[in-house]
Amino acid sequence: MPAFQAAPSFGGRLNNDDFYTAVSSIISTLRPVASLRIIANHLTKAGFQTASGLEWNRHRVSDYIRNTLNKPTKESNHD
Repeated sequence: MPAFQAAPSFGGRLNNDDFYTAVSSIISTLRPVASLRIIANHLTKAGFQTASGLEWNRHRVSDYIRNTLNKPTKESNHD
């Protein structure tokens, strides 16, 4: 098992913070110049799996962007 994937504790996350940092960095770097399908292929070839242990595809990359990268931060909620 790669270092960025750790066995979860009961009820815990499948992947550790290093996983999310690495995947987010790859997606943020490639997104301006690559399609979702190319990003998915890159993540899969690099040995990353989704949090549920599946191979990446364009839909999963899109979901990751929507659910993880586009989450508002606490700081941006201030008026």
